[in-house]
Amino acid sequence: MNLRHLQAFVVLAEELNFSRAAERLHVAQPALSQQIRALEQRLGTQLVDRGTRPLRLTEAGSYLCIEARQILASFDQAALGTREIGLGMRGWLGIGFTRSAMYSVLPPALKSFHRAYPKVELKLFEMLTEEQADALHETRIHIGIGRQIPAIAGCTTLPLLRERVMAVLPPDHPLAGEKKIRITQLADTPLVLYPKHQNAQFSRFVESLYRNAGITPHIAHQAYEIQTAIALVAAGLGVTFVGESVARHGRSDVVYRRLSGPLASQTTTLAASFRSDDSSPHLQAFLTCLSPIAQDLPQDLPEL
Repeated sequence: MNLRHLQAFVVLAEELNFSRAAERLHVAQPALSQQIRALEQRLGTQLVDRGTRPLRLTEAGSYLCIEARQILASFDQAALGTREIGLGMRGWLGIGFTRSAMYSVLPPALKSFHRAYPKVELKLFEMLTEEQADALHETRIHIGIGRQIPAIAGCTTLPLLRERVMAVLPPDHPLAGEKKIRITQLADTPLVLYPKHQNAQFSRFVESLYRNAGITPHIAHQAYEIQTAIALVAAGLGVTFVGESVARHGRSDVVYRRLSGPLASQTTTLAASFRSDDSSPHLQAFLTCLSPIAQDLPQDLPEL
C-alpha cells in the first residue's frame, strides 16, 4: 500500500464512478481499477461494491476512506513543514548579541527576517561578545553579533559596522562643554571599563587608547555591560567610551564627545560570527537580511 493508492481510493470514494475518478487523477480507467484491486488485495477485503450503480463503498471501504483522508492530510502537512524548513521558513534561529548591537544593526534585521519568515522562532540571547564563541561551539546559537570580535576557530566573521569611538562624560565634567576632547585631557579622570570579563576585547581596546596617548588610565570601576557603565558615568564616578551608534540612542543624563588629535580616527567594529560549516537555511536567510542593512548604515557618521 502506498500514498498513491490511497489517494486514488479517496478520489473514487468521492466520485463513486471509475471514469470520473480516472479523469480527475489523469490516469486511464483500467490503471485505476488495477490500483483499487491491488489495494483490496493488500488489505484482504473488498472496498467497493461494483455491482451497484452508482458504486457504493463497503463498510470496510467507508472506514478506510475516513482514515485515508487523515493520512493524506497528515502527509500534506508534513510535506509542507518539510518544505518550509528546507526553505528556511520554519524552525528556530538562535542569535547571541551584545547590548550595543540593539542600537544599530539588529532591530532592522530582526524586523526584516520576521516579516519574511514569520514561522521561524527567534531565540534571542543577550550576552557578552566574549561569551559568544562558546555559545557557537556548543550550538546554542547560530550567530553571534558582538564588538571587537577576536578570531574564533571554525567560524566566519562578517564585519557589519565600523564607527568612531566617543567618550561618555558626566554633564558637570570640566570637559563637558568641549565639542571634542583629547585622551590626554582625561588623564586625571577615573575610567569605567566594560565588559568585566577576562578576555574582554573592547576594554583592552579602550586601554590601548590611553597607552597610545602615552598615559596610564586610572581604572576606578569595571561593569559587566554598557548601560551599567554609562549609569556610573551619570553618577559622576568616571568616564567611559562607546561606539557612535550608542551615543545616538543613549541616555540624556550624560554627554558624548568625539576624540581629537592623533586618536580621532580610532574606530570600533561590530561584527557577526557564525560556524563556517553551518548550512542552516535559517542562518543563511538571516544573513541575507542582515547584510543589506549593514551596508546601508553609515560607516563614518556625520557630526552629532
